[in-house]
Amino acid sequence: MVAGCQDCPVRIHGFSTLALILASGVLVLGCGETETETADGCFGGVASFKSSLRQAPGPVLLGGTTPISDCLPRDQPAGDLVDFGEIATQVATETGAAVSEPGPDGIKAAIDAGYLVGAMEKGAEDSEAIHAVLVERVRSAASNGLDGASESVRGHYEAGLEAGREVG
Repeated sequence: MVAGCQDCPVRIHGFSTLALILASGVLVLGCGETETETADGCFGGVASFKSSLRQAPGPVLLGGTTPISDCLPRDQPAGDLVDFGEIATQVATETGAAVSEPGPDGIKAAIDAGYLVGAMEKGAEDSEAIHAVLVERVRSAASNGLDGASESVRGHYEAGLEAGREVG
């Protein structure tokens, strides 16, 4: 306290404690604003995602503009991660199940499933593990239909995986 002033705020080198608290609060708030928005194309829904995935092993653009890997930005808001994760996991589950279909449909599903996993791995590679659980869930769901699959189907999955890692 300043001598002779019982109701005055404490002053440190000419600044009141209230001003210092407010200034430090602004600095803390400013430092916390590092989240990166997730592209709108990432939230088009399961049907739109699966439709876009049919372009694999060529580049897959969600909403016509967004590579799958861009749906996993480094400092992604938790809500966006959950929302995108639900869509991606559902797509992986449905695509992985279709891998066991005979003929060209199963082969195409294997390519799509592999591509999805590869693209998710690509998007998560610089995220300091924030996306690790989601990538593992997608990998597990997408590869579920590979149990007992032929070498041909497994080879198409691997080809999709490599394409997703490269251009996903």
